[in-house]
Amino acid sequence: MPLYVRARTPVEAWTRVIRRIMENGQVRTDERGIETIWVDNVMVHIQDPYDQRVSELYPFSETVLKEKYATQLLNPDRMDFEYTYGERLRAWGTKEIDQIEYVISKLKESRHSRRAVATTWDPRKDCMVDEVPCLNHFVFMEHEGKVDISVMIRSNDMYGAWPANVYALSELLAYVSKETGLESGTITTVSVNAHIYSHDWDSAHTL
Repeated sequence: MPLYVRARTPVEAWTRVIRRIMENGQVRTDERGIETIWVDNVMVHIQDPYDQRVSELYPFSETVLKEKYATQLLNPDRMDFEYTYGERLRAWGTKEIDQIEYVISKLKESRHSRRAVATTWDPRKDCMVDEVPCLNHFVFMEHEGKVDISVMIRSNDMYGAWPANVYALSELLAYVSKETGLESGTITTVSVNAHIYSHDWDSAHTL
């Protein structure tokens, strides 16, 4: 059953969505044999992504997130990995298309555009390998002088990864905001499969 959470800050959103999943989710074993509590189609809308960004109960500090995740969506270097989000967004394919620059130019060209979109999924590669992107589709839209971002996430570890995802997305949003001259707005994530791994269940119950 779909789930919707609307919250002011990332910490409030994380706390509420974890509680809802633990209360209402189904126990399922995923294709790697790991037991999870699982809810389909979870939408989380964050009104102010820059206030209360990281809970004290989250396994990683804001310092770690800033140093490790803050620039990952903007760095086009794939390094030695099968893929990186930065490479897919800033240097996609053989022509190394910079989708974030496209988003910025599209919003500058037409503030009300519905085409300021970027994607990380590459069927030429991702249909044939095991390690594939979780964050797949990024849509930027202007609303009342602010730019909002909505992201479709095919599979989302809501306890261990979602706060880091949102932190990185907020940095990406800030960059697009600065380059377009618009204020930073809201973040909405749509996790088609939202799950909590069994090794995090005890911690999740404390939220």
